[in-house]
Amino acid sequence: MNTSKQKRSYYRILWICFVIKKQMNRTFISELEELVLLSVGVLYPDAYAYSIRKEINEQVDKSLSLASVHTVLYRLEKDGLLQSHLGGKSEKRGGRSKRLFSLSKMGVDTVQDIQNVRRTMWAKMNSV
Repeated sequence: MNTSKQKRSYYRILWICFVIKKQMNRTFISELEELVLLSVGVLYPDAYAYSIRKEINEQVDKSLSLASVHTVLYRLEKDGLLQSHLGGKSEKRGGRSKRLFSLSKMGVDTVQDIQNVRRTMWAKMNSV
């Protein structure tokens, strides 16, 4: 077999693996990651770590640490589900800026995929 053909086949396989991994990342996320994505959507355009933590704690009657929310936010951003930027400085925060988060296109697609799967599963369960 020609080395050029081998390289093309190798790169094609790598690309397919990359696409499959991306698809899995879009759909199979943890419950906490889902709650963070939903909270970002609910709180947009003022979604920052503290407000996200507060929203989740109110909705699920759970006490999450700010560190755990930060960890999930940065992981979701790294995976392409969230975007962030620094907001304006605030005297209330000692002149520091907030990092504001928003859903990326991939994040919106993921939340919609999860909603569709849950809706389908609930419909099947109710028909039993």
